[in-house]
Amino acid sequence: MNQGDVCNMRVKCAVIFAAMVTALSAQEPAGEWEVAPTVGYVRLSKKPIGSVNQTSPQDDDTKLTARQPSYGATFTWNSKGYYGIEAGVWRSRARIDSKIDPGDGKPVLESGTVTQNQIFVNGVSYFMPRGERFRPYVTAGAVVQFWNTPALANWGIGGSKNLGFNYGGGVKIRLLKPVLFRLDVRDIWAGAPYGLQYANSSDTSVRSPGLYRQLQGTVGIGFVF
Repeated sequence: MNQGDVCNMRVKCAVIFAAMVTALSAQEPAGEWEVAPTVGYVRLSKKPIGSVNQTSPQDDDTKLTARQPSYGATFTWNSKGYYGIEAGVWRSRARIDSKIDPGDGKPVLESGTVTQNQIFVNGVSYFMPRGERFRPYVTAGAVVQFWNTPALANWGIGGSKNLGFNYGGGVKIRLLKPVLFRLDVRDIWAGAPYGLQYANSSDTSVRSPGLYRQLQGTVGIGFVF
């Protein structure tokens, strides 16, 4: 991750943290809970994530392609007014294609499937107060991503855990007093999975993929209590 990426990520995380603190400080004591199973679609960045090969790494040795559908659940606490706190888990799969050198200097393309689990903690700001049938909202917060070890014969470097941030929005529509429909879209930025290396620069300095982006769209049915 280059210095510019790190600086931008710190600024965005600071903004998200400030927004969450503001939401927390504005909460009223009497709240409302929601739980919502969700399903959806994830689009992974087309950006190659680097190379397992230590001797002659190439930027595009390893790529990820999303497999659908994805699924998860969200848990939300809402104040009487316009704010909420939300935690969520999300599970998705992707195809991984990687050119790996088995030891003879001739990289071989290997393919398999990896699983990604994500945990979100977000602040939520609604455009309408609690009790309204339609409640559009914006959300931002932190995310932790867990990528399992790819089932590739010569992979050899294990799984990956990455930290990042997410932001987005959606709408909740009250169908019945205890039941609502929700639609969400999130833009997620985190460290590139597996910490692989790009080809060395002309001055032999090490380069990395930096940040890796995902877009997620979900729908779900929430239960209020």
